[in-house]
Amino acid sequence: MTVEIKPERLGRFKILGVLGQGAMGIVYKAIDEKIDRLVAIKTLQSGQDLPEDKLAEYKERFVHEAQYAGKLSHPNIVTIYDVGEEEHVSYIAMEYVDGRTLEQVIENDSDMSVRRMIEIMTEICDGMAFAHKHGVIHRDIKPSNIIITQNGHAKIMDFGIAKVGSTSKTVVGTILGTPGYMSPEQISGKVIDMRADIFSLGAVFYELLTQRKAFPGSNLTEVLYRVMNENPTPVSVVNPLVPPVFDNIIMRALRRNPDERYRTVDFLAEDVKRIQLTLTMTDSMPDSETTQITSRTTDWRQWWHRIRADKWLFGLGAYSVLTTLLVILLLVTGEQRRRIAASLTAQRPASLYMSLNIPNADIKIDGRAVRVDRNVVKLDSIDVGEHRILVQSQNYENYETALVFAAGEAKHVDVKMRLSPVEIKDGVDTAFVSILTTPPMSRIETSGGRFIGYTPIENYAFPAGNYTLIFNLEDYFTAKRNVVWRKNRLSQVEVYLEKLRGFVSLAGVQPPTAELYQNGRRLQKNWKTGNYSVEVGEQELQIIADGYESATKNLKLKYNETISLNDSLTPTFGTLLIKSNPSGAEIFLDGSDSAVGIAPIRIGKILASTHRIDGIYKREKRYKYVKVVKQDTTEMTVVFSRPNGYLEFNTTPPGANIYIDRVLRRGESTPSTIEIAPGFRLIRLQHPQFKKFYEITVRVRPEGTTKVEYEFK
Repeated sequence: MTVEIKPERLGRFKILGVLGQGAMGIVYKAIDEKIDRLVAIKTLQSGQDLPEDKLAEYKERFVHEAQYAGKLSHPNIVTIYDVGEEEHVSYIAMEYVDGRTLEQVIENDSDMSVRRMIEIMTEICDGMAFAHKHGVIHRDIKPSNIIITQNGHAKIMDFGIAKVGSTSKTVVGTILGTPGYMSPEQISGKVIDMRADIFSLGAVFYELLTQRKAFPGSNLTEVLYRVMNENPTPVSVVNPLVPPVFDNIIMRALRRNPDERYRTVDFLAEDVKRIQLTLTMTDSMPDSETTQITSRTTDWRQWWHRIRADKWLFGLGAYSVLTTLLVILLLVTGEQRRRIAASLTAQRPASLYMSLNIPNADIKIDGRAVRVDRNVVKLDSIDVGEHRILVQSQNYENYETALVFAAGEAKHVDVKMRLSPVEIKDGVDTAFVSILTTPPMSRIETSGGRFIGYTPIENYAFPAGNYTLIFNLEDYFTAKRNVVWRKNRLSQVEVYLEKLRGFVSLAGVQPPTAELYQNGRRLQKNWKTGNYSVEVGEQELQIIADGYESATKNLKLKYNETISLNDSLTPTFGTLLIKSNPSGAEIFLDGSDSAVGIAPIRIGKILASTHRIDGIYKREKRYKYVKVVKQDTTEMTVVFSRPNGYLEFNTTPPGANIYIDRVLRRGESTPSTIEIAPGFRLIRLQHPQFKKFYEITVRVRPEGTTKVEYEFK
């Protein structure tokens, strides 16, 4: 017997003790003294009594683990810190995890709740999905390669036989993996891809849920035979505490044909998490309802005691007594529960809103069909309690779940239907396709009439070849695309669907300047016919004309249909004050040949729209557009080529006489604003109550205002 001597150090790591020992090496507990971090060091002893080729194979696996796991950083994967070799000892330094393997947990925690099992399963799925997204296939998923930390979190370890991508290369006579958890294609030496790990996860989850192996056997041959030929007993039969919906999930993961399994771990995780959500909903039942059920059961027991049932049951045999008691108990309890549920429903019924990612599915609740509005189900009233839901559609996998409704609960459920795998015959190449349309939920079929599914479709396995795809969606033009889908390639198809259109005529609308808008955007008008092009279906439109109140119309248009409108819009008015600079220009409105007056001029009632204002001053013509504001006064000024400036006078006290260039401005006193030609001006302000006057020279600029202010004392 060879006695291994514990080294004091491996690289920069100080050895603290032994965590475990196997045939090919030892796992040590160590510390990285540089950063004071505990690590686990897995070693491979090269001095074993093995042939060179076998030793080389084990070393290759050892390096594989460091390479593949080392590039994965995820909370549910054991982290690799370092790899090295010292004195013929190869080692990997990895995250030290204080916990137990899932194998130990399954053996010792027989009373584990289903909820806790689901938590472990979802974390394993998250870690495995992360590895797959980075192209790493584990190939040896089993309970002993999953560790549960002291905090209850799952971590995947031992990527020693992992590989990147899929390959058809095999080693004759060599099986990589653990019997009972390996997929059939691993056993047969066929092409391996990520779905092999999904099979292994199914076997692990089966064992977690039942505390029994999915493929038991007394020897290797028996185990491998069961994997290749037999289906395990449904989990809910082995463990009645497990919800029956788990049967389909586990059996789908354990399908012998990889094409019939979950395509990705994410899809497996979705189904597991859906059960977790259902269990959470069960806990939403208020305590008051539980109390009512308990009190009714107590009443039944008191009634049973009052009638002294033990007296008249005395003469019956033991078997009859127990059978009768059980039947009565079930009948009474069931009736009480139905009464409680009916009472709660009458007080505060529950409601359900369900949306699907495909249209026109067949939906049944408790075996009864319900109405589907394209892809939405709305039930304003549903009985309190548990209801089973089944969703079916051509080419899609059935969606089944159970929902528990509390009194007054409004439940919102999003259903993601998944396409069923396509049967690809032997000798036909496989392509992968993603198809998107705007808008989504377009029906896709080939020119040969083969229905594919509804958009969006992502990473779907389909026979390679040339196809003409036909896209159909209600109220949209049919679209066609010619595609070439090649072997083992992902092809992406994106199609924008154009909506069918009808027409709206405003020929009978007053005023004639009215236009058609939708959501603040003016619609396209055909200038030959004068009609507006509008998408089919129910549409909210606005008739808008400058100076008029808008009108809203709710129309339902059909393809190529023309709807004529005959509305008369209500006019709106405002006030317009027109000035000119210099003042005194003749003013013309909206191209009229007759002047409306001399500026400044106020027009008291004018349509609250955009108007053209023309002005003529000393044969010079100018024009300007102005938008009159509804129920308000709008001011505007027509400015000519030689505009005046303005003098603004303010005095304390007011009432001073104004002299400009020594000329008295008769009828003008402060405060006042005077229009005057540009230039330098001599200003005198003289107040009748004061002897002194104020005099100053100022400059007047075109269109500018010069202020003159003075306080008499």
